[in-house]
Amino acid sequence: MRFEPLACAGVLCALTSAAHADGWYYEESFGISSARGGDVPSLSTALRLRLGIGWRVGSISLEPWAAGDLTFQRDDAMFGVLGGEPMAGAADLAQFGVDAKYTQPLTAHVAVYMRGGPRFGDGDGSLAHFYGPGVGAGAGIQMSGRVRALGILFAPLFFVNKGPKITAAVFLDQGVDVYWLSTSRTTLELPTVSTNLGFAFGSDF
Repeated sequence: MRFEPLACAGVLCALTSAAHADGWYYEESFGISSARGGDVPSLSTALRLRLGIGWRVGSISLEPWAAGDLTFQRDDAMFGVLGGEPMAGAADLAQFGVDAKYTQPLTAHVAVYMRGGPRFGDGDGSLAHFYGPGVGAGAGIQMSGRVRALGILFAPLFFVNKGPKITAAVFLDQGVDVYWLSTSRTTLELPTVSTNLGFAFGSDF
């Protein structure tokens, strides 16, 4: 996954008409997650990468998603974060879930939302062989509108006057998740909080 700052800037500048209510979308975000509590100190702070797809009908959306909390303590990682493996005593956490989301418009282009649902976590590094269910919720604010689809490929193309339009949004999300990760002998409770910045695009949503 790769976040494109220029693309988000282009979306912000090009939101010139109100988004409609229904349709599919793709979303991608990155941010920081922090484990709370003493059960899993090896996953205290991590880079969170998250992607998902969704379908919105009116104010309600259903979002299957996948995410990864990548520890900053890595061996053989590009820029110290990307790729490589967790150092001894550190851990990564892969996550999968489905959220139901309720969106409330504030203006033609700005909305707030709440989301929540079941999760599943699978550990690596010092959490290898730990996996189990979870539950989580989040809230955020988004700015959306209609832009040129070509801008997804190259940000300046958001400003051209040709080509089909899609709905696009930028959003800031705050989440809280709790996982119960188990092996055959023990179970760890892992609460985490996260803050992500991201973008979404698709048909009307």
